[in-house]
Amino acid sequence: MHASLGRVITEIQRDAAGISTPDLRADIEIGFEVLDAAINDLRALRPGADVMERISATSEFMETVITIALYVRELATRPADQPQPVVISPN
Repeated sequence: MHASLGRVITEIQRDAAGISTPDLRADIEIGFEVLDAAINDLRALRPGADVMERISATSEFMETVITIALYVRELATRPADQPQPVVISPN
């Protein structure tokens, strides 16, 4: 049984909110690598490919796009990193 899109989005948002900022950034970077692979899978489908193959490749692509978008949205709501002052002490 497939979850509704609204439920999937809510789960992704909840997951994103619980991830630390550095890990969220890393997950976004990994998400782009997964997206590249999903795009390659879609491009590799031959005309007349099995319907289930096409559905699977399209689903992977869409889930990855939605996840990246929601993770970026979560990251944008967080305060920007503040640069740490550099302290130079004479030896």
